[in-house]
Parts: sequence; C-alpha cells; structure tokens
Amino acid sequence: MLKRKIDDAIEQWQNTKSNQGLLITGARQIGKTSSIEAFGAAHYKHVIKIDFVEQPQAVEVIGGATGLDDLIMRITALLDRPLPKEPALLFFDEVQRCEDAVTWMRYLAQDDRFDVIYSGSMLGVEAYDFRSLPVGTIDLLEMFPLDFQEFCWGYGLDASLWNEVERCYSAREQVPSFLHEKMLDLWMRYVLIGGMPEPVQVFMNTHDTQEMRARQRSILAAYRADITRYVKDRAHARQIKTIFDAVPSQLNKENKRFVINGVTEGKRYAQVASNFDWLEDAGVVIPVRRSAEPLFPLGLTEEQGNFKLYMSDVGLLFSTFPSADVGQLLTSAEDMNLGSVFENAVAQELRAHGHERLFYFNQRGVGEVDFLVDGLGLPSVVPIEVKSGKYSHKHAALDKLLQVKNYKLEGAIVLHKGNVEQDGPITYLPVYMAAFL
Repeated sequence: MLKRKIDDAIEQWQNTKSNQGLLITGARQIGKTSSIEAFGAAHYKHVIKIDFVEQPQAVEVIGGATGLDDLIMRITALLDRPLPKEPALLFFDEVQRCEDAVTWMRYLAQDDRFDVIYSGSMLGVEAYDFRSLPVGTIDLLEMFPLDFQEFCWGYGLDASLWNEVERCYSAREQVPSFLHEKMLDLWMRYVLIGGMPEPVQVFMNTHDTQEMRARQRSILAAYRADITRYVKDRAHARQIKTIFDAVPSQLNKENKRFVINGVTEGKRYAQVASNFDWLEDAGVVIPVRRSAEPLFPLGLTEEQGNFKLYMSDVGLLFSTFPSADVGQLLTSAEDMNLGSVFENAVAQELRAHGHERLFYFNQRGVGEVDFLVDGLGLPSVVPIEVKSGKYSHKHAALDKLLQVKNYKLEGAIVLHKGNVEQDGPITYLPVYMAAFL
C-alpha cells in the first residue's frame, strides 16, 4: 500500500479529538477509503463501514434517522453482526450520496461507543449542511493526489536522499550531481504517471504504460459520469463537461488562459461562473487566477473572469496526450514542449502544500509570469516562473516585473531542470524543489 501523508493527520485527529468526528474530502479515487481502512485496521479491533455506493439501500435506511437511538437501530439493520462491546470505528464512505449525511454527527458525538470518520468526494458538496452542526462537532481534512514526495516514497527513495535535497534547498546549495539526476528522473516519471493511486500502483507493479494510461482514462470517464450524476439539469451538466474536456487544449495554447467564449457559446463569465466553481469544488481542476497587482494579500487583487485551469493531477493531463509522447518522454524529452505539464505539476505541488489559492500575473508592458503566491507566514508575494526547456535563464516578463518599484518584490524563483543557482534577486531551483515552496 502506498504511504500517504494524511495517515499521520488521521492519527493526530485520533490523539487530540474529544467528541469530534472527522470528514475527509477530496476528488474521487485519490485514496481516501484506502487510508481510512488502513487506519481502522491498525487502531481498532472493530471497524463498522457503511458505503453508500456499494450499499445504496443505506441512503434510504439511514437517511431517515430522527435521533441517536433511531440512527443506531438503522445502522444495526445494515450489519451482519451485533454491535461490538469495545469502542469501534464507524466509517461512512461516499457520504455525498446521502443528503445531510454529515449532520448525523450531532447525534453520534453523544455516543462514546464510536469514533466516527466520513469520507466524501467534493462532488455533491452542497449536501453537506454544516450550519446545523454545533461548533466543535467535526474536523475537516482535504486530501489530494500523491504529491511528489509521496510518489518518491512509492518508488522507494531513501529518506536520507530526500533529506539531503531539502537541506540543499534550505541552504541554497547545489544538489550533488548524482542525486540531481536521480530526482529529475523521478520528476519526469511523476509528470507521466501523476499521483492518482491506482495508476501509480499499476505502473510500479507492471511498468506497463498502456495499462496505466487505461486506468487514467477510466478515472477521467468516471469524473464525466459524476457530472451527470450530481448535476440534475442536463444542459448545465453538458456545459460543465464541455469546460472539463477543454482544459488540456486550453493549456496547450501559448498563454494558457482559459478563453470562456470558446466553450460557453458566447456567454459571459458571470453567466457560467457556477460551472467553474463546481469543477473546483469537486477537486478535479486547479484554478490559477489573474492578479491585477503582485501585492500582499493576493486575494484582494483578483481579476474576475481571468484565470488558467489546470487538471487536479498531472498524470490525468498527460493521459490526454498521444501515446507517442510517452515514449518520447521516457527516452529523450529535449524536443518536447513540456511547459503545460510542468506547470500543472507545480500547481499541484503548491496546492497540496498549503497554497489554497494560486495566482498569475499578465499585464501589458510586463508580460506573463506563471505563478504568484503569498509568502507562507510572511506578508510578501513570491513570483514563480516554470521552465521546462534549455533556456531557463530567459524570462523577460519576470525581469520586468521585478523592476517595477511600486511592487517592492524582493526576489523571484525560477523552477527549471538545472541545479540551484543564485543570480541577483532570482533564485534558480530544480523543478522538483516545488515540493518545498
């Protein structure tokens, strides 16, 4: 089983909670159920699982609960054994299938026989009615596809090597050449495979790229099917699917900005904003919004209707590329245009490491800079440029942005395939060091 960072977060919840339940959300098929089941097996003698996909009758049976005693009776009706005498883990899986499911926690918090964990895709998030829950009733964790460090764990990278890379990042020292080449190779594999657990495991077990890509495409198909399942208005669902399917082609354009008129039949952004919000809430896309000025906090500088959309997982994006690109990536990627996939992987890393909202900059007279992020813990803005080719030291827009005195930018980062380097206010970092930003 793949090691996941959320495993430690679940254990921390168990050690610090009082009566709170735990809700783990995130896109479909990112490993929520596997992590919760592994936690239950390691820490509880008894695990009671109710899966609203595998047990569709449970939606009606439990959905009608009117109080704690009634809820317990309905739970026992779904089990094939009596309730255990010892404290048990009560695990509700795919709770988005059951309207108001999370609100049951106000009953279960009164019962010391259970620790309660919910797993739910953000698809159907409107069913989560938190307003009726007392304060302190439930804790939330959001889960993502495997980040690059988790991917390296899966490949068996020794912890001492990762620690050395992190030390080099902190000290701004060059990574030893042998280790730099190894980390670049892992990064290129990450771009190809991504972080969805099933394709990762398939490739690590079989090294069959076609089987891996088949699993990736089945995930994309499942996402499309979920749009139809959860969006009842057929016209609305069709619009959302059109936007979702357009993400790879939109990223393939020179400036990568999502052109709304190209996929929404001439409608203005205000008329279709909910479609983009739905995909973001579902966890299947990562929006990067345009900032009018690189000033802290960036959330106050957002320009409505101007944004780029990346896939939630870089492997899913690469699976939409022709099969011939796989061989080229695995042999020699020098002639490939990997700009969009490198940027997607970086967006994925930034999102998984605490940057909840991402921005970019594009203004006449300056040009486009790939990312802007608020400094974590500091009232500052950090521009980030991502370079996938040979000419990583050419970045006219970044240079012009740093020269605007009103912005008072202290420096910038260029992520590239080269090693650590400092050139005035610009820090060049290997692209795999996006894991530390």
